[in-house]
Amino acid sequence: MKSTLPATHLLRQFLLFVLTVVFLLTLIRAAYGLWQYPKLADSDALVPLFLQGLRYDIALVGLVCIVPVILGTLLSMLDTTRLFARFLITLFLTGGLLLVLLLELITPWFLQTQGLRPDLQLLNGVENPGSVLSTIVSEHAIPLAVGALLCVLILIAFWSRMELQRFLKYRLSVPAALLLAILGGLACVVAIRSNVDLRSPALSLADSQISTDETVNDLALNTAYKTLYSLLPELNSRLLTTE
Repeated sequence: MKSTLPATHLLRQFLLFVLTVVFLLTLIRAAYGLWQYPKLADSDALVPLFLQGLRYDIALVGLVCIVPVILGTLLSMLDTTRLFARFLITLFLTGGLLLVLLLELITPWFLQTQGLRPDLQLLNGVENPGSVLSTIVSEHAIPLAVGALLCVLILIAFWSRMELQRFLKYRLSVPAALLLAILGGLACVVAIRSNVDLRSPALSLADSQISTDETVNDLALNTAYKTLYSLLPELNSRLLTTE
């Protein structure tokens, strides 16, 4: 009889990603809060900043995890697709963490110059991106180098905790895979909506309005969520054009 793995084998990987991303984004938000403390103090939005921020961080985790949790888990219960499942899950979790780190790395420059976190429209609106990039590197070389080094160290630590050599060495048992895919998929949907009641509106950028100061409101977001959310109008327009 061939060996099979329990659902906890995959669940540990997903929880590792969730805890890593939520912890990092909370820490970064706290740093931004200290940086923008005068505005934060005037708005009296310290508690809402972290409460709403946690909602956006969990929603981002749900967005990144929904495909690997459902599709990756189902593929991991077959010997023929187990290796592809390992590739898919590793790609989404590592790529998601890399996206979060890189976008947060460039966020301080946008907060300093625009007073907002970047999104797709703001990134596309940058004129002469090569010249802007060289200016940022020349003016903020040391902070960027330290930030890039921290990003690399975080990724290395994350990979080591994933234990890729042992990851999905055997297939998942069918009942465990089905249960994890169903319950995990539902958890991702709830996380993305940030609301258990499906009749209520899902989480949106409008929920970040915790004060009258736009900079403080944007601190409640995370840049990856804001950027992904800004893709929706473009995707909708392309779908309408295709139809």
